[in-house]
Amino acid sequence: MKPHWLVGLMLLPAGYVARKLRNDPQFGATLEDMQRDNYQGTVAWKMGRFRNLDKTRLQEDLGSLLGDLLGYLQAKNTQPSAPLPVAVTETLEQPTHGEDYLTWYGHSAVRLETAGRTILIDPMLGEWVAPVPFLGHRFPYNDYHPLESLGEIDCILYSHDHYDHLDYDTLMALKDRTKAFVVPLGIGAHLRKWGIPPEQITEIDWWETTRAAGVEITAAPARHFSGRSPATRNKTLWCSFVLQTDHYRIFFGGDSGYGRHFAEIGARLGPFALTMLDCGQYHDRWKNVHMQPEEALKAHAELKGGSLLPIHWGGFSLSDHPWAEPIVRILAADEEQVVISPMIGQRFAVGNPAPCRERWWEWEEVARNT
Repeated sequence: MKPHWLVGLMLLPAGYVARKLRNDPQFGATLEDMQRDNYQGTVAWKMGRFRNLDKTRLQEDLGSLLGDLLGYLQAKNTQPSAPLPVAVTETLEQPTHGEDYLTWYGHSAVRLETAGRTILIDPMLGEWVAPVPFLGHRFPYNDYHPLESLGEIDCILYSHDHYDHLDYDTLMALKDRTKAFVVPLGIGAHLRKWGIPPEQITEIDWWETTRAAGVEITAAPARHFSGRSPATRNKTLWCSFVLQTDHYRIFFGGDSGYGRHFAEIGARLGPFALTMLDCGQYHDRWKNVHMQPEEALKAHAELKGGSLLPIHWGGFSLSDHPWAEPIVRILAADEEQVVISPMIGQRFAVGNPAPCRERWWEWEEVARNT
């Protein structure tokens, strides 16, 4: 593992420049493409960039980056030592009347089935979470092929444009069987660059609502940042999503540090039957843009949530903590017993998440040597 990271980090600048020079489609829209849109007067746009509600500092100096490199090289158990168990549903039968179903594919990729329609949220189903194919490889799973089982998609939602959420390869596999896309402001430029017809794309600002696939979809604030290259940093908006189906109100947090926006969303749009909140790939240096597990529980309470599905873990190692630490920590702090822990690919009813409490990461075949 250590040689892999060391070689990968050494080759990253050269690989990035090589792909950039040949205009690799992974990078999406250029700055010139994005500048064709005018966001003056929208909620989060200030002085030529999108901004957070709370002041959000990112430490990106050379010393911090070198410290990250050292931390990666010294870290232990950042990937599972054996393939993770998968509970992929064998059928795509539509949900029964009066119920919605969710499927978690690892990291932040989720499928919502409601009223005979299918919505994918941040469907990163590919193998790599970097613009160069030797960093951020997916954890090994037992017989994991979700793209093969997905049929027609009524709508895809993207919370922001980072590689571990907006995956080019997944989009190319799904675009011809997807009817609509709902994204925060600016991400439409990427989709158009990749051949998605403009009439299929709806871009919304924070607090704006649209309707797609029979669901009322509202973009809400998150505390994060955006960009697929240094030139496009914060030129597209990031968001969370509030989904109102015929049966439930559901919150998808995307990537977010803890902030005052959670209480505001809870007051304006809560309560929620279920929340999905970022609780993994954290680091002290990233505390403003990714939550610690205990902060996700605090955010869940402020959102007035029922059940909490932790996301942003179980798929990739993007930080130096042990791979299963996020779920271990959040369960240890969960005094109200709100956290659910479905297996990769496990389909469950939003109104009955009780079967999703198996501690599968502790199974002998998974935990061995972890």
